[in-house]
Amino acid sequence: MGLEDYKDLISTVGTIVTIIQFLSGIDICRRIVRQGSTGDISGFPFVGGVFSTSTWLTYSLLLWDSAMSVTNAVGLSLQVIYLCTYVRYCTSAGPWLTVRRQIAVTMMVVALIQYYVFLSGDDSENVKTRVGLMCCLASIVFCASPLISLTEVFRTQSCDVLPFPLIFTTFLVTGLWWLYGIVIQNNFVKYPNLIGCAISGFQLLLFIVYPSKRKDGGPGDSRAV
Repeated sequence: MGLEDYKDLISTVGTIVTIIQFLSGIDICRRIVRQGSTGDISGFPFVGGVFSTSTWLTYSLLLWDSAMSVTNAVGLSLQVIYLCTYVRYCTSAGPWLTVRRQIAVTMMVVALIQYYVFLSGDDSENVKTRVGLMCCLASIVFCASPLISLTEVFRTQSCDVLPFPLIFTTFLVTGLWWLYGIVIQNNFVKYPNLIGCAISGFQLLLFIVYPSKRKDGGPGDSRAV
């Protein structure tokens, strides 16, 4: 028996774990609502989440892949809710202007992608290739975003600044979708998830080399996704 025989199992588990990962934003939004403002929480992950899930949803519809379509439809809905919550409680002028610019750019890029996909009249294979490349870029940026904190990890010799739950679920999610990419023989699903799995695996190793020194609930408890 090959991986093809486990296609439905891999896609089902991948969908469930990915949606669980998407739900991690609920805790951040609860903290925002509880404190009555966004504080020092960045809105970029939510903006990036809208871009990533909307782009992957478009690509999955082009492939007529139901597992990917359901996963990203749920993810897009959640990310929009998170972003609306963030905007509602963003009371500081600086962060509000920043997130507004990010939303404007994201909406423009998403609109251009939709125009290209549905109205440009380009060859369908070219459309799939170019949208697939956009998905690759979005996935790699998302998986690599915690690497921004590596300097602080090495300086403090602690992983307190890294969000362990997000990194761990990213490792599981990318590993499962990498296997799914192998099953459906799609390089745009396979390779970015392989890279993402390697990046998140490296970050998990850091928790062994530089264990958290935090005493109040584990690494990454108070950080945005």
